[in-house]
Amino acid sequence: MQVLTAQAGLDLKLQFGEPQTALAIVFGLLALSLAALFAVIAAQTRTDVPFERVQKVGYWIRRRWFVFLAFLGLSVVTTSLFFLPYSSGAKPDLVVRVTGGQFYWSLTPPSVPAGTRVRFDVTSADVNHGFGLYDPDGELLGSVQAMPGFHNELNVTLDKPGEYLISCLEFCGVSHHQMARTFKVVKR
Repeated sequence: MQVLTAQAGLDLKLQFGEPQTALAIVFGLLALSLAALFAVIAAQTRTDVPFERVQKVGYWIRRRWFVFLAFLGLSVVTTSLFFLPYSSGAKPDLVVRVTGGQFYWSLTPPSVPAGTRVRFDVTSADVNHGFGLYDPDGELLGSVQAMPGFHNELNVTLDKPGEYLISCLEFCGVSHHQMARTFKVVKR
């Protein structure tokens, strides 16, 4: 991971991982290729070309461009299906019942062993709340609405031992900012 810090006294950190760096290189190469293509086309436009010739070449390019884009789109969609973060459909090892209220979270049980597939069964006792689950490093693992009279599910596998933060992600009243709770994941 590369970390760039801005100069001139600003405390700004920009972090770039390997995927971002690879994308930047690919887009840079694409931009240079397009610039070279435009330069070649501009150099060749010094003479008049009959309309029929332009139309014939344009339609020839259009057909091939469509086939290329259709192939590229299908390839990207097909490939990305294998890397989606959605649940694989496995049954949970444990169900944690969660009830949100102004301004608390109630969890049963309050902790689980590391490596457990957990289904959070989330509801609300009063108004709508946003159930947000953060790992010990502060990264959002998932969120789901907590609504009175409804049960929504969030399926996650909790591999890292530590304290996970549960926070309300939807304004629910004057003490919304205090509606947080920890959830423990203990070593097996």
